[in-house]
Amino acid sequence: MGATNPIIFNLKAKIGNVLVESFYKKMGKKLGAKIHNYNGKTDIEWSSIKTGKSETLLFLHGFSDRKENFYFASKSLKEKFDIIIPDMPAFGKSTVDKKIKYSLENYCEWLADFIENTDIKRFHLVGSSLGGAVAVLLAIKFPDRVKSLSLVGSAGFYMSDKKSIYDEALNGQNLFQIDTPEEYERFRDRIFKNKITLPNFVKEYMVKLAIDNRDWYGKIFNDLGDIERVKKKLKTIDDITLNSLCQEIKMPTMLFWGKHDTLFPCETADFLKGQIPNARAHIFEKLGHVPQSEDPQGFAKELSDFILSLE
Repeated sequence: MGATNPIIFNLKAKIGNVLVESFYKKMGKKLGAKIHNYNGKTDIEWSSIKTGKSETLLFLHGFSDRKENFYFASKSLKEKFDIIIPDMPAFGKSTVDKKIKYSLENYCEWLADFIENTDIKRFHLVGSSLGGAVAVLLAIKFPDRVKSLSLVGSAGFYMSDKKSIYDEALNGQNLFQIDTPEEYERFRDRIFKNKITLPNFVKEYMVKLAIDNRDWYGKIFNDLGDIERVKKKLKTIDDITLNSLCQEIKMPTMLFWGKHDTLFPCETADFLKGQIPNARAHIFEKLGHVPQSEDPQGFAKELSDFILSLE
C-alpha cells in the first residue's frame, strides 16, 4: 500500500465494499434477479433471472470473479432467455473451505450436483475462463441436457507454441497473487483491453480484496492446475489440460475470444475450432479476456445470435 495510511486505506475499502454490494443489489433488483442458496456437496449462492422464456442460459464465471458481473450482459440477454448464474465454489458467496481441493474434477462434481438437484432440465451452457474449463466437463457429462456450449476465453487448454498463464505459473508467476495496488493495476491491464475507471473507494476495496485473498488464490490456482506436480515432473502439462477431450464435445459450440486476451491467446479459438466437432469461433477484435464485461451488449448480441441460429 506504499505510503498510504493503513487505517485510512482500510476505511476507504470498507466504504467501497458497501458501495459495491449496494450497486449489485440494486442492479439485481432492476433485472428481477432472485437470490437462492443451494446446500449440497458445497454450498452455492445463485441468481435466477426468469421471465418464462423457453430457453435457459447457465453462466459460469471465471477465477476470482462473482456471479453479479454477468448482470451487465444479462440486461440484454433477459429479453430472450431465462438466466441462471451461480457463484462458483471458492468465490463470491459460495463455499470457501481450505480443506477442500478445488480441482476441475471437483468443480464438475459440485456443479453437476447443483444442476441435478435444482431441477435445471435443458440449457445453454456458457463458461468464462475457469468457468469455461468446468463447462467443458459438464457438457461431456450432460450431453442430453446441454443444448449448446459457449466458451469465453476458456481456461483448460494449452498450445505449446503460444504462451499462456500456464507457462507463467510454471515459471513461478501467478497473475492472481497480488501484493500491492500497483500489481492490482497490472492485473487489470492483463484482464481488460479497455479498463473501466473505478471510483476511488471501490478501487481501494478491490485492491484490499485482492491482497487479502493472495494466499487463497494461490491455493486454488495450484489445486486447479496441479502446477506443483508438473514442476516436479510428476505430471506433464498435457496431463492437466482438456485438449484430449475436445472430440467428446458433441453439442454445437461457440468459441468467444478477445483478440487481446493475455491469459489464453486468441489463437486458442482457431486451435479448438479444428478439434471440437461442430464448433464455430468469434473473435472480439478490440477486447481482452472478459468480453462480457468490456462490451456486455456486443457480447450479448453475439451470444444470442449463436443460440437463436440453432433453432
